[in-house]
Amino acid sequence: MKRALFTLFCTLSALAQWPTDPAQNLLICDHTGEQALPKIAALSDGGCYIAWQDLASGNYDIYLQRLDANGVPQWADPCGILISDYPQDTWLTDWDIATDVSDNCILAINDIRNGSDRDITVYSIGPEQDFRWGADGIALSSNDGFEPDPRILAMANGDVVFAWQEETFIHVRKLDADGNDVFDPELIYFTQANGVSIPRLAALDSTGFALSYLAQQGSQFTSPRYLYVRAYNDDGSARWVEPGIEIMNLSGIGIQMRPDLISDGAGGVYVYWYDARGNVHHCYVQHIENDGVAHWTANGVSVDASAAELQMSPSAVNTGIGVVIFYQATNTSQSQGGLQAQYLNTSGQPQWNMNGVVIAPLSAEPCFNVKAYVQNGNYAVFYSQYAPGSQISTLLRASQLTEAGQSAWTPAITTMCSAVSEKGRPYTCLNSFNQIIAAWPDARDGDMDIYAQNVNSSGSLGPLQDIPPLVRIDAPEDGAIVHAASVDLVFDVDHFNLGPNNREGSVLIFDNGIAVDTLQQDGVYSMPLVEGLNTIRVELFDLDLQPLEPRVVDSVHVTSLLPSISITWPWQPPDTLWWSNDNYPYIRFSVENFVVADSGGDGRLHLLVRDVWRGGDPNGSYHVTFDSIEVPVWYFTTNEVVLSLVGNDGFSLPTDVADTVYIQAWQVSADPIPDLLPTDFTITGTYPNPFNASTTIEYALPTPAHVTLDVIDITGRNVRTLLDSEQPAGLHRLTFDANGLPSGLYFVRLTAPGRTDARKIVLLK
Repeated sequence: MKRALFTLFCTLSALAQWPTDPAQNLLICDHTGEQALPKIAALSDGGCYIAWQDLASGNYDIYLQRLDANGVPQWADPCGILISDYPQDTWLTDWDIATDVSDNCILAINDIRNGSDRDITVYSIGPEQDFRWGADGIALSSNDGFEPDPRILAMANGDVVFAWQEETFIHVRKLDADGNDVFDPELIYFTQANGVSIPRLAALDSTGFALSYLAQQGSQFTSPRYLYVRAYNDDGSARWVEPGIEIMNLSGIGIQMRPDLISDGAGGVYVYWYDARGNVHHCYVQHIENDGVAHWTANGVSVDASAAELQMSPSAVNTGIGVVIFYQATNTSQSQGGLQAQYLNTSGQPQWNMNGVVIAPLSAEPCFNVKAYVQNGNYAVFYSQYAPGSQISTLLRASQLTEAGQSAWTPAITTMCSAVSEKGRPYTCLNSFNQIIAAWPDARDGDMDIYAQNVNSSGSLGPLQDIPPLVRIDAPEDGAIVHAASVDLVFDVDHFNLGPNNREGSVLIFDNGIAVDTLQQDGVYSMPLVEGLNTIRVELFDLDLQPLEPRVVDSVHVTSLLPSISITWPWQPPDTLWWSNDNYPYIRFSVENFVVADSGGDGRLHLLVRDVWRGGDPNGSYHVTFDSIEVPVWYFTTNEVVLSLVGNDGFSLPTDVADTVYIQAWQVSADPIPDLLPTDFTITGTYPNPFNASTTIEYALPTPAHVTLDVIDITGRNVRTLLDSEQPAGLHRLTFDANGLPSGLYFVRLTAPGRTDARKIVLLK
């Protein structure tokens, strides 16, 4: 159920944009009644989505607004569009928002549409307000358990991972961009002896991800909770050891503590948290590298060695050569609070002295709601701070540090909201223009309304005077594998005039560092590819064909695996003699880098048979098979047999892909002659290729031999031995089940004394 899209009366101005006055801020919605729990996610064009729960109808309905880069509402100004008015409980739990690689807004909510318990529903809303997963979203769960606080991780390949807690279990589910399940079975769920909780997600690469969680160590409410991390491949199989890597196994993580993790950019993660081991609060970090091993001090590296202070509620960012972590600091009695930061290098060694650096000194107005960002190469932090003399009204602030730990702004702290008022918890994001944007509930006019404010990388508020140019590749996705010699490159250029009037420059397109074209427009470009890996770069250049400063560029990696077909039996072209008693001869063949299917694949096979001696019209037919086809030959003549790959429309591929064999057919009353033995040691084919889950490998032995058949990954590592034994002469087949292996390029290697052959195979999941 969802009502038609509408808005209630609001008092917002249609000309609203980012204010420069911290006392004003941008009003997002002031419906009658309160608005609560806002969420915000950045768009690639510098804008953002803001969602919130709205009590105007008497039920906490979900609303969504889109802002452009200047802070101007784009939808149904002034209060956005209704996403869901399904029944919600009178008390709320947390929920989540993200944007995927196509700038769709992903929402994960829990409500009571199916009864008094909370179930998880997810939505995908496009930039043009289209409900891509249906008007009612997709139900991730429907059970009797309590399910709070769903989490979202948008992957670089377009998939979206969701994780949530149900009572003492954690559930994980992954959907593709169209809302289809990626895992089979669709759900990963687990627990440990006394239950697990607090799932958090971070990407390891374009398809794999890590999950941190807490495991209860006893049946009592006060029992210790240990911290663990698991990792999963694209298909949901375990990447690291099960049941998880133990990060912290001491007492001290209380029910109010929420450990988290971030990607290290190299297939690993930094895990950060605070605990009360020894009855004092301190912050810790652990680094798990891509080998699934925790490389820093057991139970974490302490970020601040001060014995006179406590640290709590950290937020961390990856620097590429370590991690910067911001945290609340207090005196030991917690009567005063402030804000501090520390930089740990890749070995876990503090870089900003042993006690970190001070951003906000200890005072009677503590800091909280800390969130860290990398902003224009420096390290920025957003936070709340109580107004002087109050423990209810708050101010919202930001600061930025250089790599040396010094203040990057003058003054060092920017106040984003100076209105002295009660505020709900703010939620923040960083957009493509390096602006931190915050959204929060604010009671400055009575009921809680939703406000927002930006802060630029310079520390100023308000719109950028000159919005920097932007180039964005929309397709193909990073890491794509294509079976063609070209691909449609789709890209957009914003805030940069390509002409013809007042042209500011051009777009240059590069492949593997070599410029292939210069354009004066964005849109769709037919990009030629070299076989193998292509690094495609799209960059803006000025009128003198010099790169802009700073450079404006986007890039993707695309692997071109050209389709091929080879007739592998008979082995005696151009003339093979067949003796037959009315049985059709057949040919065996191998197809690579082309999915043969009636639908959903790359295309079909086309068989053409022509009478070489007598001429006449040839026989043509389409087929969907993997390894062999019966050939309707003419007898007492030579037949030219051409097997080719065609697209789904039945037409040839842009480059002809075919193989030919000639067959002389003679009809006799005797049984057909036995199959001819192969004349060469070879892998004759793999089908299907690319494949999902399993593929059949066919190989030929002209003589008996001791044979090994191995699967090798692109690093040269042997990931599977399929065969290691004596084999007779002839044609052999073997099925390779790739369960447990991630998607990617592999090689099948056939080895016998003095002989080796190999074929490429591509696993797609």
